[in-house]
Amino acid sequence: MTHSLRLEVKYIPSNLTHKIRKEVLWPHIKNNKFSIDIDTQKDTFHLGTYINNNIVSIGTFVKEKNKEFNNNKQYRLRAMATDLKFKEMGYGKKLFSHAINILKNKQIELLWCDARLEAIPFYKKLHMKSLNKIYNIKNIGPHQTMYIHI
Repeated sequence: MTHSLRLEVKYIPSNLTHKIRKEVLWPHIKNNKFSIDIDTQKDTFHLGTYINNNIVSIGTFVKEKNKEFNNNKQYRLRAMATDLKFKEMGYGKKLFSHAINILKNKQIELLWCDARLEAIPFYKKLHMKSLNKIYNIKNIGPHQTMYIHI
């Protein structure tokens, strides 16, 4: 008897991002406040990659403009992460591709993010480019702005 792996990316409410945010992105947060101010904004959406009803990868997409870019129709990727037990299996890539299709349908021209240095190789594989400047985000570490034209 074979069990098929059911893999799907779908919209999720922000509270379903908290477990992976806590474990992967923000283990330094001790007050269990894993929401961010933009989670409930009108144009924000959250995606989760599911394997057999378990979320293994998350991403939050926010309508936010970065002054480094001339495009008016921009979105920002925030708090993207994959459960450490499922890293490098393509689940984050699947979520990112799904998000790009959603953003294309919204006529968005550019997606950007503040990428942790260790995440840059992942984003480069997805054809994102980086701005030169490296900057520090308190409690998290060095980052670089990355972007992709859609």
